[in-house]
Amino acid sequence: MQGSILIAHPLLSDGFFNRSVVYLANHNKDGAFGFVMNFKTQFMLRDVRPQIKNGNYPIFEGGPVAKNQLFFLHTLGNDISDSIEVSHNVFVGGDFNELMHLIEHGKVKSGDVRFFAGYSGWEENQLEGELERQHWLLTEPEDNSFFKVPPEDLWGWELGDIKKSYSIFADFGSDPSMN
Repeated sequence: MQGSILIAHPLLSDGFFNRSVVYLANHNKDGAFGFVMNFKTQFMLRDVRPQIKNGNYPIFEGGPVAKNQLFFLHTLGNDISDSIEVSHNVFVGGDFNELMHLIEHGKVKSGDVRFFAGYSGWEENQLEGELERQHWLLTEPEDNSFFKVPPEDLWGWELGDIKKSYSIFADFGSDPSMN
């Protein structure tokens, strides 16, 4: 499942994960962790690193765990040492100072990196249980094109990618009983 995308089921009413899209950066016998790709915070990179020129990169709410830590996913590969490829040219982490240098010199586009305050984590077998209870729809991306989709459109885009007719849920309000 590492490198997969979790799409919150349209009828999931969980407060935090409602309408979320989570990229699974790691999954093994001990559990899983990933990042919510479509919940922007009000903060930008320049707010936490004011000395960085060109710091107009949004920070996303990666999940309810470790919200005071900054994480990042990127498509920059070997341009950042110590980064780990998850799948399909999507990497997690790496040398933060190298990334800041690339950003400062205008060598990183906004679609190349996403910053996250916190992450989403599951203990051993917890995610499997949530999948069995159909809290999530699971898909394996063929490439990293989801990185370029505007965050506000990502949930509907991913639903439509699973099954075209599912994309209609994106047009409904967040409480389907109100439609």
